Amino acid sequence: MSARFLAGPPRKLTDFPHVNLFSVDVVTEQGNRPWTFASRKAQPTKVGVADAAVIVAIIAGDEPRLVITREFRAPLGVEEISMPSGLIDPGESAEVAAARELREETGLTLQRIAWVSPPVASSAGITDETVAYVYGEATGSPSRAHQTAHESIAIELATLAELRALLTRPHGAVISSRLYPIMIAFVSAGQIALPAF
Repeated sequence: MSARFLAGPPRKLTDFPHVNLFSVDVVTEQGNRPWTFASRKAQPTKVGVADAAVIVAIIAGDEPRLVITREFRAPLGVEEISMPSGLIDPGESAEVAAARELREETGLTLQRIAWVSPPVASSAGITDETVAYVYGEATGSPSRAHQTAHESIAIELATLAELRALLTRPHGAVISSRLYPIMIAFVSAGQIALPAF
């Protein structure tokens, strides 16, 4: 396998407020190859701190439930079935961002955090975005009262049986790549539970 590295810093191609396109030259054995990607950062390809938190929130009880969301996504043209998530503000930890975003999107409170992943790549072929998965227990009643003006997020508290059914019948929606492996893990384990390590 050939060693690869960047020939220089990324060049900004667009100038938008929240996300931009960049181009960078990748050095390979065959020569330099341009690569275009999207980034929310002012200085792209600086990995180490997650850009966003994805909240794996579980409502405990006799029949534990996973908090899932449905939101229309313009690039897909349909609803995406996912989990609460949001950008981490500068200087904010993934845990604080997770609690803030869960409250804003669902009205629920992140009561206890069981595990926070290291930054993991979202879709490394097209973006340098990384996310941290925050696993925790949520309490309260779902509410859309705290959603911002640009959000229209439906909230569901899914049982294991509902997750199993959703895996095969998403009903015209697209399941997020962030949610799908979580659903498979819970269905395969036969339970919705927080990590125990």
